[in-house]
Amino acid sequence: MATFLNMPPFGDDPLDEVPLESVPLVAVIAQVRFPPVASIADQAFIGSFQEELRPSYPVLRPEREVRVVITPDGVVQAPETNNNVVWRFVDLDENWKVSLAPSFLSLDVGQYTSRKEFMARFRVALQALENHIKPQVLDRLGVRYVDRLELTDDLPALDELVRPEVLGVAVQDLGGVTDVSRSISDTEVHASNGVMRARWGILPANTALDPFHGEPSTRPSWLLDLDMYTADGSRSFALADVAGLAESFAERIYRVFRWAVSNELLQHFGGNP
Repeated sequence: MATFLNMPPFGDDPLDEVPLESVPLVAVIAQVRFPPVASIADQAFIGSFQEELRPSYPVLRPEREVRVVITPDGVVQAPETNNNVVWRFVDLDENWKVSLAPSFLSLDVGQYTSRKEFMARFRVALQALENHIKPQVLDRLGVRYVDRLELTDDLPALDELVRPEVLGVAVQDLGGVTDVSRSISDTEVHASNGVMRARWGILPANTALDPFHGEPSTRPSWLLDLDMYTADGSRSFALADVAGLAESFAERIYRVFRWAVSNELLQHFGGNP
């Protein structure tokens, strides 16, 4: 019998993180958006920002965002401008990446370790942003975690891992149906300090809802995509406030994750709840 926490998913009390030997996360990102700072496109301008991050992120890889425009003749690529540039600051293991563009800064990670390390690194990146770019206004803050369970033969049954309310139709007796190959729930919840968009469900093989989810799995999978962000318009950019809000978003996301999954899922991935 699966064991689930007896609590509401959107309470204010944070939960201690249960360390896992392996994690089902396929993507984690935190991002701040601000009014465009055109000078960020100039490599000389971002030199001091790079120097502050370079001990941890010694590799700089400039890229250009590809933008498209919908026209009467179809979708065409927009002309490149200086505002398309994105500076990628990467660690030696190519695991951690800070991205800086004229209107945003983000942190993402390949092999996730813990909320504590992720938020500590995000705070360092925000400190460099405040020291050298000095944005005055925060347009948007977002934190997003995406988990994916590949439905392999060695994975326990989903109803042993995921709360029935979340699985929904996937575990119902529909009569004459041998398998539910696709079932996605998309919910938006307004909390006291932001908005959470929660998407979860079963996807067929070779299917992705969003490019952010990475390469589609070659097997059917169960997806949990939790994205929390500000939705109350622009506000003053203050490092302590932004970092604190990002941490609270990550805590709320983890609480929803723990509400949605069983202790048996944590044990399957090497945790000790």
